[in-house]
Amino acid sequence: MNILISAILGWALFFVSSVGAEEFLREGMPIEFEQAGACGAANPHFEELARVLSPSVVNISVENETFSEEKESVTPGFPFFRNDPEQLVRSLGSGFIVDKSGYIVTNNHVIEKSDKIIVRLLDDKTDYIAEVVGVDEKTDLAVIEIKPKTELVPVFVGDSEKLKVGEWVLAIGNQFHLGQTVTQGIVSAKSRRGFTSRGGPYDDFIQTDASINPGSSGGPLFNTCGQVVGINTAIFSPGRTQFGGAGFNIGIGFAIPINLAKGVLQQLRTNGKVTRGMLGVIIQNVTPDIAEALRLKEAHGALVADVMKGSPADKVGFKIKDIIVRYDGKPVREHDNLPLLVANTPIGRVVEVEILRDGKSMILKPKVVELSKDFAEKEKDKVRPVPNEIGITVQKVTEDIANSLGLASVRGVIVTGVKLNSPAYRAGIERGDIIEEINNQSVVDEETLASILKSIDKANPVLVLIRKKEGTRFLTLKLN
Repeated sequence: MNILISAILGWALFFVSSVGAEEFLREGMPIEFEQAGACGAANPHFEELARVLSPSVVNISVENETFSEEKESVTPGFPFFRNDPEQLVRSLGSGFIVDKSGYIVTNNHVIEKSDKIIVRLLDDKTDYIAEVVGVDEKTDLAVIEIKPKTELVPVFVGDSEKLKVGEWVLAIGNQFHLGQTVTQGIVSAKSRRGFTSRGGPYDDFIQTDASINPGSSGGPLFNTCGQVVGINTAIFSPGRTQFGGAGFNIGIGFAIPINLAKGVLQQLRTNGKVTRGMLGVIIQNVTPDIAEALRLKEAHGALVADVMKGSPADKVGFKIKDIIVRYDGKPVREHDNLPLLVANTPIGRVVEVEILRDGKSMILKPKVVELSKDFAEKEKDKVRPVPNEIGITVQKVTEDIANSLGLASVRGVIVTGVKLNSPAYRAGIERGDIIEEINNQSVVDEETLASILKSIDKANPVLVLIRKKEGTRFLTLKLN
């Protein structure tokens, strides 16, 4: 069984600033559930939830014409033809209404590269042509707009942080172009990460067993209070699966948490794009070995692996080996938490960041600034993907990293991310491992690793020397 993610989600090590999402995405809950006291009931009335919530969900179909690239030709008796449409390609998706005047939220991958976006409401057979208000590839979110005949019924948004594993949820979407379909399930897990090739701060999903299939993308995931808590986005599926393709659900679906989406959606509606801010630190997780080496009582927080020159972090005195344990009053349990916390910080705001340096607590006050292209390029250079068939991201082992890990030499690259079900994952490579050799060739940095991988014979197993916390060991990668 080939297990593939049926969505391509972007990433960034940069952070989204949030601005007044409450004016756009209304909070609260439908009056039917508020008055009945049914919110969070152990035995929810799914038929009532479906009746009340379905009018706020829309079906989306996208048309895209592909053109022939053949040279122009002249046929006797016929006009002069050039680049005739070769095929009209249609794809399907879902969305939900977030404003009574016609603003709709969906996934970016539902509408990207579209020539025409057609929206159909539940009780209105009119095909509305939608305009794109704004898209954000990094979070796979989009806002589109239609001009309805009458006022629409927008959803209420909830608090995805309050979701509990085992809690009932309801998914509504246009599955397999069958029309609006309602399915129910539970929250199977929270904060699912590591199953996209690029990872990053937006690799943070709600997992559910509510049936999600091609056509569900962009549709809402509701709790039993009738509030949107997620945006259905991806599935694991047998076979080679893409949205709108031949895949089907096996009980593992993923939704973008609404709390992650709120600030992004507000900016898309207001500005048509997302402005990102930055602190200017490269961070990694504090493993038990690193905690022991730094004499920490427990492995927690975000370890500063590098500070970008001239960045806000640099200006207030961040240093390599600082451990960020609290940001703006909120605890940072592991490094993945930090980008999501910064995502809710308005650009220009000065925040208090608590760090541990040499075992002592300190407070630094950086000012979150807008990300510039120069900083973006420098940041992207720090953690680099290697050829996609491997399924890892890596960073060069610096002298500071080597000292923190108690290594005798500065050698190899440290694995910063592993894609689920990739060759590296199946071989047993984990985040925090250090790759020292491949097929008896020394790995000095990211460039040598990429060069070695490009030159090897992928038909044969690849011998990899890995340094784990238990010591060095050899693993074999199978790339075919």
